[in-house]
Amino acid sequence: MLRRTSFKALIAATSVALTACVGQNDGSANTLDDFPFTSMLANYTDNIIIPAADDFSEQSALFATNSALDDYCEAIGSSDEDTYLSSAQSEWRSLMNTWQINELMILGPLAENESVIRNRILSYGSIFQHNACAVDQGVIAAAQTDFSMNSRRDSARGLDAIEYLLFNDDLDHSCPDTTESTQTWNALDDATRKQQRCDYALLLADDLQTQAEKLSIRWQAYRSDYLNPANTPESLSALSDALFYIEELVKDTKIGVPTSIINGGCEDAACPEDVESPYSETSLQNVRINLTTLSRLLEGGDGLGFDDVIATTDFANSGIIESLKTDINAAVSFIDGMDTSLHTAADAQLESGDETGCTNSAANPDAGSVPMCSLYGLLKRITDRLRIDFIAAVDLDLPVRSQSDND
Repeated sequence: MLRRTSFKALIAATSVALTACVGQNDGSANTLDDFPFTSMLANYTDNIIIPAADDFSEQSALFATNSALDDYCEAIGSSDEDTYLSSAQSEWRSLMNTWQINELMILGPLAENESVIRNRILSYGSIFQHNACAVDQGVIAAAQTDFSMNSRRDSARGLDAIEYLLFNDDLDHSCPDTTESTQTWNALDDATRKQQRCDYALLLADDLQTQAEKLSIRWQAYRSDYLNPANTPESLSALSDALFYIEELVKDTKIGVPTSIINGGCEDAACPEDVESPYSETSLQNVRINLTTLSRLLEGGDGLGFDDVIATTDFANSGIIESLKTDINAAVSFIDGMDTSLHTAADAQLESGDETGCTNSAANPDAGSVPMCSLYGLLKRITDRLRIDFIAAVDLDLPVRSQSDND
């Protein structure tokens, strides 16, 4: 079996050259003494991480300029309004899909300063996650003078806020009637309300483009530090930690909280208000993209990846990566077979109040009666294998934030 060796001890032993850092072996034939970790990290950086950031930057630039969003704002009140709104919604979906790939790579610039760039692009799962009242207040503020996007919290910015503005057809203000912004809003006719919401969406799109460009530029600058052989232990740990987004944000937050399996949302049988994309009803699509991205990251795409690391250890014939991919494919297929959105499913679960059915479905997803809870169980199979088999095979530690998770 592999001897668990700390990165700090290994880096001290190998100095800057650093040829053995993961799964240090205790004398058996399979060792990682000559594994090209720098080349592996370069593959992830140059062929997966940076291209994903660049793709999002390019799409956000298109979304912010000469887009269907511009056309929709100009068409409000005309016969073309609904057509352009549909096109703007479609462009938002594409942009969100691209971002969900990046969500599995929250390391480096995306993890710096408590993930400040990430949270400004998508606030879901952060302290200041989407708040409809905050967005509506932003709409009112943006229509006034001396407005600055930096004056808004993450709860009123990013993809989540734009989703609310484009997909929520309820034009009523979401803040209490006693607030000044609500009273101002109530005095407006529907056409003006739509226009002001769309104008704010344009400001948010511009800010999104700014953050996306910043991310892309920061990765180019950060690349040399990330690939510095002296930083290999930290770089590998950061990459491995990023994979656990699938546990902390996908299993626990995106599915566990809305199903009320995980504490943190409401205290009812389900929490529809806690799904990731409630207005567009694309929450399951987000999870699907997270899963397929995880599958790609496990193998490093077409280059060196964690599967190659495992192939040089005593776990080479254990089939860990294959089993993980089987579990991932099962969850993806399950999502593809679901005939309702997560938000609608949570609404139904809340109405039924069937907490026992949800618990049983999570524990036995193959024979569950509550699909969204069965999905939680399928995701748990993946995360359990990651936490135990994968971590043991690559000889890395669990992220600190995941070490106490026994769900």
